[in-house]
Amino acid sequence: MKLENLKVTITKVEGACSRSKQGTVFFIKNGALEIPPGERVCIFALGSLLAPLIAAGLPTGPDYDILAVTREFQCPDPLAKVIFSVEKID
Repeated sequence: MKLENLKVTITKVEGACSRSKQGTVFFIKNGALEIPPGERVCIFALGSLLAPLIAAGLPTGPDYDILAVTREFQCPDPLAKVIFSVEKID
């Protein structure tokens, strides 16, 4: 199965999050997580992103494209608002 490649960027961090920083970028390429050297991704936030990232990576028609509905997702930590932006890349 061919999967879409995705770029995920942390666009906002509000509150006391010690694991995420604004501007961090990572990729999902051919269904695999790629984190550039020196970057890190919070495992709790990543866990909450897995379902929408899988949905975004599946080839679908425009009526079923999750990124047509929203491109931003939030970490579930109520004390640290971390917003992730997802976009398709080649």
